[in-house]
Amino acid sequence: MKLKKEVVLGSIDGKDFAIATGSLSKKFHGIVNNNKTANYIFELLKDEQTEDSIVEAMLKKYDAPEDVIRADVKEVLAKIDELGMLDR
Repeated sequence: MKLKKEVVLGSIDGKDFAIATGSLSKKFHGIVNNNKTANYIFELLKDEQTEDSIVEAMLKKYDAPEDVIRADVKEVLAKIDELGMLDR
């Protein structure tokens, strides 16, 4: 899975966000405000990923238990998918 090519990531004044462009903006026309963890997941999803590869990358970056990271990854992926921003 990866982000659809119509998803644009950005940052203004230290605030990270994602927006839908093109045909994707017909389904979702707003801004997703990301915290640092969610933004890292969005960045990883610029390239093809699996849930396990995202969890693995986050385990290397963050000092947190795997079950906590996995739960966070599942939650963020579900939201991205719900918004129609994920290409599976």
